[in-house]
Amino acid sequence: MKKINVGIIGKNFGYKLIFTVIQRVKEFNTIAFCFKNPSNFKTVNKIKIYTDWKKMLSNKKINAVIISSPPETHLEIIKTAIKKKIHIFCEKPVTKSYKQVIQVTNLLKNKKLFHMVNYEFPKIAAFKFFKKNILKKIYIKKIQINWTIKISQQKRSSWKNSHNRGGGIFYNYICHSIYYLEDLFGDFVIEKLDKNRKKNPSSIKIKLRNIKKNFIIYVNFKILSLKSKQKPIHQIKIFSKKNNFELFSKTESLSDQFILKKSNKVIFKPINDKKDFRFYPVFTNLKNFQKSINEKKLLKPNFFDAKKIHFIINELSSI
Repeated sequence: MKKINVGIIGKNFGYKLIFTVIQRVKEFNTIAFCFKNPSNFKTVNKIKIYTDWKKMLSNKKINAVIISSPPETHLEIIKTAIKKKIHIFCEKPVTKSYKQVIQVTNLLKNKKLFHMVNYEFPKIAAFKFFKKNILKKIYIKKIQINWTIKISQQKRSSWKNSHNRGGGIFYNYICHSIYYLEDLFGDFVIEKLDKNRKKNPSSIKIKLRNIKKNFIIYVNFKILSLKSKQKPIHQIKIFSKKNNFELFSKTESLSDQFILKKSNKVIFKPINDKKDFRFYPVFTNLKNFQKSINEKKLLKPNFFDAKKIHFIINELSSI
C-alpha cells in the first residue's frame, strides 16, 4: 500500500501528541511540520519545517494535512487544502463558528476528499466497553453529567478562553459532551440552559431530552479556581431501570483514565495505562482517517458531524 504523505500544522498538541501517535500508523509518512516559531526544534528524519502553512500546502508531495493550530486559523487552511485536493484531519472545533463550518461543508459537497475531526471520547476504552457490552441491555431513566475542571490560566493560549475565537466552555468542553451523548444515546433537544451572563461563562447547567427514548439528560459543567478544595472530575451517571452505571475520571492530569462502574463497583478499567488518556483515541481516529483515504469512504467523526455540533453550540450560546 502506498504511503500517505502528511503535513502537520501546530507545535503543541500537533507535535507533542499527534506526531507521537502518528508514528505508530505505518501507512502515514510525515514529511512536513509547520510552526510559527521553530526555534530549538530538532528536525526528525529529514522532515521539512515550514513557518508558513500556505507554503507547506504548496508542497505537491503532501496528500493529507493534520490541523492542530488555533480554531481561528482553521477556515483558511481548510479552504486551501480543499482547493489543493488535500485530505484533512482537524482538531476540534473545526472552525470558530457555525457560519464558518457551513462554508466548509458547502465546499466539500461532491468532493472526493476525506476528512475527520478529532473527537476522542467515544474511542476511550471505557466508553467502548459500555457501548458494546452494556448499553443495548439497559432501559435508561435519566443521565447526569458532572464535569469540573481546574485550569491554570497562565499556561493557556489566549484563544482557549474566548468563545468568539473558538474557545471557551462550549468549544473547549461541552462540544465533547454533545458528541459522546449523540454517539452513545442518539439525538436530543435542548430544554433549558442556565448560565451566568458573562460572554465566556465559567459554569453552565443544561437540560436535554433524548428524542427516541424521551429520558432527561442533565449536564453540569464548572471551571474551578485553583484555590478550590473541590476535586475535579468527569462523571457520566446513567440511571437505568435495574442498575446505575457511571463512566468516571479524575481530571487532575492527562494520564487520568476513565473507568466504568456498576452500582459503585468497578467493572472496567484500563490495565496499568499511564499514558495521556487521549493517546489511544487519537490513534484510533488517525487509523480511521487512513482507512477513509485508502478505502475511499467517509468515516465518523467528519466535518458534517462537526457541523451538527456547531449548530447545537450556536443554539446554546445564543440562549
